[in-house]
Order: sequence, then C-alpha cells, then structure tokens
Amino acid sequence: MLLFLPTFVRAHDPVPPEGWRADGEPFRLYRDLDAAHRAAVSPDGRLGRVLVLDGDALTLHPDGPTTAEVPRPAVLNVDPDGDLWKPVPVLAAGGVVVRQEADVEVLLIFRRGAWDLPKGKLDNGETVREAARREVAEEVGIDEGQLAITADLGDTVHGYPWTKRDVYAVKTTRWYAMTTTAQAFEPEEREGIEAVAWVPWADARARVGFDTLRTLLDRVDPGALDTA
Repeated sequence: MLLFLPTFVRAHDPVPPEGWRADGEPFRLYRDLDAAHRAAVSPDGRLGRVLVLDGDALTLHPDGPTTAEVPRPAVLNVDPDGDLWKPVPVLAAGGVVVRQEADVEVLLIFRRGAWDLPKGKLDNGETVREAARREVAEEVGIDEGQLAITADLGDTVHGYPWTKRDVYAVKTTRWYAMTTTAQAFEPEEREGIEAVAWVPWADARARVGFDTLRTLLDRVDPGALDTA
C-alpha cells in the first residue's frame, strides 16, 4: 500500500537515518498522489516535495490516515545518492485473461525473471479499455479481435524508480477480466517476454512475482468470471 506525505524538505536533503518524528500534530498522509501534490504548496506559493511511503512499514492512526513517525525504510522515492526522486503518476491497463478447463486458468507471461500479467502504459488518445486490449494482444502475440473484455476488476498501484526520466513512477493499472478465442500465442520479444502460458488460478497466485498481482488475484472470485 502506497501513501503520500507532502513535506517542505528540499530535493537534496537526505532522509535522516532515524527518519522523522512528528513534533506535535501527527503527519497527515494521502492515499492519492495528486492530492498530495496539491497539499505540497504553501500559502505563499512555495513548492514542497512529496514522499512516497510504504504504508505497511508505518504505524498508522485510522484518522486520515496519520502517523507520528516515518522511519527511513518506509521512504521509497530515494535515489542511490540519497536525494528524493520526484513522484510522477503513470497510467497503465492490463488483462486477466481466463478460460475454463478442469479449473479456471489464467494467462501469464514470463518477463525479466518473473511471471506477470500482460499490461502496459496508455498511448496518447487511448482510453483505458482500448489500452488494455491492445497491450494484452501485443504482449501475448494475438489479434485484438480475439479478445473480449467481460468485467472491470479495478486498480492496483505500485511504485518503482524510473531511472531514464530521473523520477519515481507511481503506476496505477486498471485491470479487466478477458476471454480469448486464440489457441496459440507468440511472446513479444522486444518487451522481454520469453513465454506465455495458461496456469491454474491457484498456481498463478503462487507463481506471479509481484505482491500487487497476488493482491489482485486474491480479491477476484474466479468462479464469478465469464470464461466462455
């Protein structure tokens, strides 16, 4: 779970080893990056910085939420020099493609040493649904016409250093349940995809290499999905 803390520390101020402890009122945290950016502007127009925090590494109060202490390991958007990467929003879309065999199976891709679900960033002018179908089709090597969207599965959010742009990406991915008429798949090699495979739902949950995907699969009831 990512949370965001507006501050007025400077970009080159290192995060102290002991982190920060609130002096008086607890730190107000935000669940939305845009809201945190708006809050990081002082009444006189001075621009602050936004810390991206690992909510699971904080002791949270339920009101807001807030916290009295931000330990150093909870701060995610710190570059190797100790400076703060600017967090920027990234929008992506992907698909949970399923079929019914003996059990419900889900289509996984293998990329950069981990099993994953097909997804990708939006192109200019695309809707989220359009991007989801295009990205899934491209990554598993089929025609878009062989995919049908059957349900909206909501969002996942995770962060990662986007070193090419010298920022910290906060990626929101919208997921859709899909079915396909395709019988064969061709991994998109230029995206580093080495394999495409149908995997039973329970095995897929154990096999995917990212916590956000396990959380996504945990909240979906495979028995309620259209697999036809």
